[in-house]
Amino acid sequence: MISLDTTRPDHFGCYGNSWIQTPHIDQLASESIVFKDYMTVVPTTLPSHTSLFTGTYPHTHGTPLNGYTVNDKNVLLTELLKKAGFYTAGFISSFALDSRFNFAQGFDVYDQKYEQFKGTEKRTQHERSAKSVTNAVIRHLENKNETKRLFLFVHYFDPHKPFDPPAPFDTLYTWEQQSQKPDRIAVSYQVPRPATLNDVNWELSKNAAVKYAGEITFMDEQIGRLLAYLKKRGILEKSLLIITSDHGENFWEHMPYFHHGTATYQTTMQGVCIVRLPGKASAGTVVTKPIASIDILPSVLSYLGLPIPTRTDGRPFPLTNPTNAPPPRTYFGQATLTRPWKPKNNPVKRWQHENKARCIREGNDKYIQIPYFGIEELFDLAHDPYEQNNLLKKPAPEIELKARQLNKKLTAWVKTARPLASSFVKEKRRDTIEKLRALGYIE
Repeated sequence: MISLDTTRPDHFGCYGNSWIQTPHIDQLASESIVFKDYMTVVPTTLPSHTSLFTGTYPHTHGTPLNGYTVNDKNVLLTELLKKAGFYTAGFISSFALDSRFNFAQGFDVYDQKYEQFKGTEKRTQHERSAKSVTNAVIRHLENKNETKRLFLFVHYFDPHKPFDPPAPFDTLYTWEQQSQKPDRIAVSYQVPRPATLNDVNWELSKNAAVKYAGEITFMDEQIGRLLAYLKKRGILEKSLLIITSDHGENFWEHMPYFHHGTATYQTTMQGVCIVRLPGKASAGTVVTKPIASIDILPSVLSYLGLPIPTRTDGRPFPLTNPTNAPPPRTYFGQATLTRPWKPKNNPVKRWQHENKARCIREGNDKYIQIPYFGIEELFDLAHDPYEQNNLLKKPAPEIELKARQLNKKLTAWVKTARPLASSFVKEKRRDTIEKLRALGYIE
């Protein structure tokens, strides 16, 4: 399982991009099942990975934010595979997934060495580059002869802020190459007061977009190195390989969210999902029906013939027969960050954090609530994939009815929250805060 942090699918050729170079993942996609409509259920690293590894929503597994613990009562994919006789090894590239947060449950090896460096934003980072991660995986496998029952988890963090790819990737792209250049005037109208889109901010946003593209290409190159090694060792052809992203990133599409974690728009909730079966079975299959991150765990377990835990919110997808996908279902999503807010005394209400943005998906209909702005929106993703046309601005009666129906379901889902206990990690508290601040998670 390869996890791409903060990675948007619309930056890959296999997802329709025409100007960013991603030859290795595009080649892999041609040998795989490509899920065109893959949704994460939460747009922040640790909660998203916990959902991926437990098949549950955050309000089930209980990890609300980066910096909080993963409860021992959660049963992670790693633990289930270890119990089934797999050797489990994880290679982590960001402090957000550090073992102190208890995400390392079930791993025999949890390689979490970080490089401390100062990029162009002059912040000391606690992460490591895609090149270093690939080197670590290859070095580990070089010393391991037996690979029959092997689970590898490889995490790449490069597309996360600050966007600072190494040369020559830092100058590989220009603003003029952008296939979807926004109009600055149109963007400025989306900026609520007191936020401003002055000349400096506009240039910074343009620069961020091209540097982000450079990070994607650099990461693709290093993943190509890893895939080539796995192929040379004979591991690739015998493996189930999953490439997915924990969440995306927002630029100018939804001002003022030049980041992820606060909103539940497609720019941060839609991710990459590519599944390569042993021997390239079902190669070239494209699945357009929605699938979510909570479906990965039950899909893997079903494929391997292992039992699925009863405390699972996802459902298995038939990887051996991808054209026989189950009928569409309702999916939910919730942001992790919000504006300042005083919680109520009730612990369940406090965890639900009534001010968090949230969404519900049924087919191409997506309904969003942003309580701290008093906003509700309804989008038709088939005709408006970047969610620029809120159908509730001038709704027809049938649109109002649809919104009321989705609102009712979303409200009911929020009330089902029964999270396992979690708290901000106590170990090395000051060190944790400083490292999360360096990564941009704490202001």
